[in-house]
Amino acid sequence: MANASVQAAATGAQSGSDKGSRDADDLSAQIATLRKDLAGLTELVGEIGTRRSKDAKRKVEEKAGEMRLQGEELLHEAGRRAAQYEDAAIGQIRANPFQAVGIAAAAGFLLGYLNARR
Repeated sequence: MANASVQAAATGAQSGSDKGSRDADDLSAQIATLRKDLAGLTELVGEIGTRRSKDAKRKVEEKAGEMRLQGEELLHEAGRRAAQYEDAAIGQIRANPFQAVGIAAAAGFLLGYLNARR
């Protein structure tokens, strides 16, 4: 009977050892699966970030192109207006040459006076 209890205890210890080994193997397998999942998630997040940065870059480039065209249009409009003002000024000078000379002389005198005071 004593031999039977020693044998039962040894068998129980051995089965407990086998169970612990299986638990450790299962845990190792789960850890490996988690590592693979984490690597996949990391790659996915990287791809999402890359895609979003490309989209943002494309949008910025489109907006910059629109702004450049808008700026060019405004520059051309300013040039047209300057040409109109120049034509109007030339017309006034031809219509009233003495008045134009008097205004130019007064402006020159005023600027000379202001610069001399400094």
